[in-house]
Order: sequence, then C-alpha cells, then structure tokens
Amino acid sequence: MIGNSQNLITNGGFDDATGWTVVNQYGTDSTNGEVSFNDGVVNIGKIDPTDGGWIHMGFYTSVDLSSGWYQFDMEMDFENINEIWGEVYIGSAEPVQNQEYFGDQQVLKAYNAWDCTQTYTGQAVASGCDESNPGLFQITNDGTYYLLFRSGGNNFGTDGVILDNFSLLSTTPPDLDTLTEFDFDFETPTSITSENLIFNEDAVNTVTDGINSSVNVAELDGVNNDWFSQIKVENSDGIDLSTADRGFSIKVKGPRTSTLTIKVESGGPEHAVTAEYTTPNQWQELLFDFTSFTSTTNTKVALFFDIQTNFDETEDPNLNIFQIDDYVFGEYATLSSNNFEIAGLKIYPNPTSHLWNISTNNEQITLIEVFDITGRKVYSKKSLSSIIQIDSSTFNTGVYILKLNTEKGFTSRKIIKK
Repeated sequence: MIGNSQNLITNGGFDDATGWTVVNQYGTDSTNGEVSFNDGVVNIGKIDPTDGGWIHMGFYTSVDLSSGWYQFDMEMDFENINEIWGEVYIGSAEPVQNQEYFGDQQVLKAYNAWDCTQTYTGQAVASGCDESNPGLFQITNDGTYYLLFRSGGNNFGTDGVILDNFSLLSTTPPDLDTLTEFDFDFETPTSITSENLIFNEDAVNTVTDGINSSVNVAELDGVNNDWFSQIKVENSDGIDLSTADRGFSIKVKGPRTSTLTIKVESGGPEHAVTAEYTTPNQWQELLFDFTSFTSTTNTKVALFFDIQTNFDETEDPNLNIFQIDDYVFGEYATLSSNNFEIAGLKIYPNPTSHLWNISTNNEQITLIEVFDITGRKVYSKKSLSSIIQIDSSTFNTGVYILKLNTEKGFTSRKIIKK
C-alpha cells in the first residue's frame, strides 16, 4: 500500500541531532531525564537509573504535510522496562518546553509496560501494543506539523529505551468502516464495554411508567467509583461525525441528579458535550449535540456520570446505581422520541448579525432555549406565541443550537451568529 514513498522525516536515521529538539514534558524532572543522540540511535531514560522518581521526556521534529493519509513506524529496543509508557503525536502547534504535549492526534502507542511487553526488539507497529490502526493517521489541512515522541515513567530498563529509523510515508486511504450510528435498546447484546464500574446490559426496569415502559434496560453500578468510570463504544476505524449533523440521545434514571458527559475521543482531539439529569427516580431523555464537530478519526465514545468525581465511600452505595435505555447515536435532528417538526417553522435570517425571527403556522411556542457548542445554556425564555424574536447582540460569533418547545413536543435547529 505504501509503495516507494519517500520518508518525509529528514533525519529519521539519527545521524546526529540535526532537526530534533528535546523537551521536558512537565518541568519537574529535568534533572534526571535524558534524551541522547549517539551512534545513529536515540536513547531515552534516566541519567541515574537508581533514582526512584519518574521522568517525562520527549523530542520532536517539524515536517511539511499535505492533506492525505500517512503511515508512521520506527524501530524500538528495550529490555525489562516497568511502569513506563511511550507514544507518538502529530500536531500543528509546536511543543513547548516544560509543558505536556498531546498534539492534534495520537499517531502510535509505542509501548506500555503495564499492558504490553516489557522486553522487545523490532518495529513499533508490529509490537502489538496498539491495535487501532497503529501509525496510520489522516491530515486534513496542508501545513507544517510537529511529530513528537514522548515517554514517561519509572523504570526504563537495562539500557534505557533505544529508538531508530523513524519513517513517515504518504499512503493511500484505508478501506475504513467508520461508525456513523448505533441504537442500543438492550433487548439484544451490545458492543458496549465498561471501565471502573459494573455494567449489566440485561437488567430489569424498576420504573415502567412515564417515558420508558421497556422491561429490559441496562444498569450501571458504581458510576463514580473512579474519576473516569465509564461505559464505552469503540471502533478502530473511527467515529464519523462528518455525516450530516451527528448527536447522541439516552434515557436515564437514577437516585440523584447528575451531570452526564459524552466524549468522542482517542485518535484525535476529543469532543465533549454535557447534559443534566434533573429528575431523580424518574426516566429522563437527554440529548447531546455534536453537530458542530466533523471529525472521523476518533475511535471511542465514552459516557460518564459526574466525570472526575470519586464516590465517597461513606455515602449510600445505592446512590451510585443508574439505569439507562435507548442509547442512540445518529442524526441529531431525529434523535429524540419527543422530537417532531413544527408546522411551518421559519427561522430567518440565519446566519444573523442582529435578530433571529421565528414563526410557525399558528402553533404556539411555549419555551425557547439556546445552547452553545459545549452544551451550555446561554438563553432561555418562556413564551405563548407563534412569532418570536431573539436578540443576538449579546452572543459571541459562532454556532448555537435553538430548542423550541410546544405542547406536542420540541424541535431543534442550528443557528449561527456572524
């Protein structure tokens, strides 16, 4: 597939340090971290291997890339490493000394001593430490990019981690099966997995009145056992947010209020949208608007309850149990079971620099809400009218979501302030 492509990294063989810049990733461990260029290889490790502290070091080079697909690989040689990781990132912003760097997207998980081999010699892509299209990535805009290898941890093994022959080659687009939708009603087995919580996708609905009469639902026990307790859907070929306007909906029931977060992450810059569960012990349908995002390279959808919150063990553990149902990823405008078309709805001008005019065919709008692209509500007004104006003078330039409620249900539209 690669053919005779030319290596786009000028000094990938490390004849010397020309073209490469060493960076400390945190700023607190530079006295013992070392990246050395000697004898045609790079060695990353500790100056004093007996020191018990952790180091976080990296090195990078610039490369001019056109939009398209690329394949990265390198040679690795290490023995008896422990409690360390290594990875490669590409980004349009240049790394900064003493600041951690994640770039625009991760190119490769080179090694992880916790989950993968601790002794290895060979090509990084062939190591098996990265199962999601290792080293393969897409660039969408022409420009100068920075390729950075970074590693951190405790024990860098017998002789440190030795790296050589960095290669970056243009390649043809892969035949990818990107994920554009899913619909989990928990009547049949799903592809959902979990981290740091107990996930039962064959639970019995404890409240069958209201908006959810389904008998079979999923139950999450320990939603805040850890900072990042989550359920997740993964697809190594990518999560496609570019097809129409994508979003998520889910029905939730739990013993307390909670802020839910859906992240589309891994393999590219993460996108996060939040929604509020506000009706304890009742089913509530939540919508997550991802219409402003168009990425295709992220490989994971993760759902969190009160992200970065550890549940206090002195609390009643029953407060940590939630049920979910009808978890859907698809076109945002059609997601909600309560979403419908308002007869004769008009919104103009759109985009606007002053006013949005909203009108219907005599159908009264009872509530108007506007949300920014992070899901934060920026405008709310009750109404009993079929003709409405929204003054945009206090809005920042950008994309917003307009939600209109009537007695029959609601509808959502994208509006733009220019």
